[in-house]
Amino acid sequence: MGVLQRFERRLEGMVGLAFARVFKGKVHPAEIAKALQREATEQRSVVGEGRVLAPNVYVVRLGTVDYDHLSEWSDQLAAELADMVTEHIEAEGFQTFDDVRVQLELAEELPTGVFEVSSHVADPARPPAPARPDAAPVSGVRGPGAGRPALPPLPPLRGRSESGALRPPVVGRAGQHPGVTHVLVVDGPGTRHELTTGRNVIGRGTEADIRLPDTGVSRKHVDIELEGGTATVVDLGSTNGTLVNGRRVARQPLADGDVIRIGHSVLVYRQDGA
Repeated sequence: MGVLQRFERRLEGMVGLAFARVFKGKVHPAEIAKALQREATEQRSVVGEGRVLAPNVYVVRLGTVDYDHLSEWSDQLAAELADMVTEHIEAEGFQTFDDVRVQLELAEELPTGVFEVSSHVADPARPPAPARPDAAPVSGVRGPGAGRPALPPLPPLRGRSESGALRPPVVGRAGQHPGVTHVLVVDGPGTRHELTTGRNVIGRGTEADIRLPDTGVSRKHVDIELEGGTATVVDLGSTNGTLVNGRRVARQPLADGDVIRIGHSVLVYRQDGA
C-alpha cells in the first residue's frame, strides 16, 4: 500500500463519513496531501556529499469556509499530514533537519476550494524562518521556490542516507510496470472504474463512459486517455473546469495517487499492481 493510500485509510477512520458528503465543493485533504508531497520533492536541495535535504515545516493556508470546515479535525489532520510527508521523504531517500511539521492557517482572502502550500527548512538551533510570501494557491499553485531562505550550515540530518548518493524522485509511470491496471476511484461511494486503452470520457450525460450524477459536472466533462501505459487527463471544454491535485489543467499526464476534482466529485487515479 502506498503512502497516499495509507493516509486515506487513516483519514477515513478520522472523518467517519463519506468524503463526497463531508468535502463536497470544499478543499479535500487528499488534495492537500498530494500538494505537500509535490512541495517536498520540488523544494529538495542537494547539500553536500550527495545528501538531499527536504523542508521540514509546511504551511497550508485555507480560506474561511475551508478552514472552519476542517477545524473539527485540524490538530489530528495536521499530525496525519506530517506523518504522510515524513513517509514520503523517507521513501524518496531525502533527509530533514528536524521532525516534519504541518500547520493549517487561515487566509481570509482565499475562496472556497482553494488553498496555498509553502515550506521552509527550520533548523532547531536557529530562530524560525519566515514563511514564503509567494505561497501558491492550489487551484493553481503559485510556483514554489521563490523567496526561500538560505540553508543554514549542515548539522547531522534525519532520515535514511543509505549510500548517501542522490536518488532521483520515483516517477511511478505505468509504462515502467507491465501488468498494471489503471483505475479511477470515485471518492465517497468508493466506486472503481477500470480504464481501457484509448478514451475514457467522464461526465453527467448518457454518452459518457463513466457517468457521475453531479450537477457541477458537464455532460462530457473530461477524458482520461490511456496510451502506452500512461494515463492523461484532458478537459473537454467543461463549464467548471478540471483540477488535478488542486491545479486547474487542460491536459496533464497522471501519476499514481493523483486527485482529480470535477464539479463536486473527487476521483483518485490508481495504478493497481504497480
